[in-house]
Amino acid sequence: MDFTCIFFGVVFIMTGILFAFGKCHIHLSAWKHMPQQEKENIRIGPLCRNIGGIIALSGIIFLSKGLLPAFENRCFVAAMILWLILAGFDVWYINKSNRYCVK
Repeated sequence: MDFTCIFFGVVFIMTGILFAFGKCHIHLSAWKHMPQQEKENIRIGPLCRNIGGIIALSGIIFLSKGLLPAFENRCFVAAMILWLILAGFDVWYINKSNRYCVK
């Protein structure tokens, strides 16, 4: 059992859930300093669900590393590399998609 990974897993899962329900973005400095006109052009609900899911997924990976002995270092590293690739594609999708913009 790796208590550090368990701790980070729980923290990331909780943060991801809070993000998905739209409770965390209001605390971000970038959101606080964004002009109201820009805020009105963003569909924040779907964007928060997307980002919350990505954060929670990293928490699941960390929690798996902490709780499952079969999830060794090599498996953990491979899972984190795949997560980084997925997160990169997600950022690309957010930038290219009109799903998160109000028209």
